Amino acid sequence: MKVRLPKQGNSYIGKSENAVYYYHPRLQMCLARRYVVPKNEKNTERTKAIMANLKQIEPSDEYKRDFQDYWIAYNMQPEQSEKQALSWYNLYIKMMFAMQKKVPGVNLATLTREQIYAENLPCKTVYAAIEAGLLPPVPNYQRLKKPI
Repeated sequence: MKVRLPKQGNSYIGKSENAVYYYHPRLQMCLARRYVVPKNEKNTERTKAIMANLKQIEPSDEYKRDFQDYWIAYNMQPEQSEKQALSWYNLYIKMMFAMQKKVPGVNLATLTREQIYAENLPCKTVYAAIEAGLLPPVPNYQRLKKPI
């Protein structure tokens, strides 16, 4: 069992035989989920490559702030009361996969920041993503125009 109590002492963090424990700061509670060992399959490797590539894009701090503002407004929508996003990054990933489905020729495993600007992809700003239908609109989304 590899579970520890961090210095702040408000929750467990780590893994036990069948569970993973972690503290979620926005919810201010300790969460547990079933520990699943990923299978070595073709789709797992593809998803791993996509997630690593999306992390390498490194959105700007202003873009992250716009996404955090969007995330807060998104969770305040009445239709999202049952299905709130836990972080802005979840919505960012959702937007990227929606873009891959909608825009032909986009491969998230090889996408670069330069390609986003060169092809003027809708993930360039949160505003453009909402206008393209990749994300649902929220109040005052017109101000979310900081580039990735």
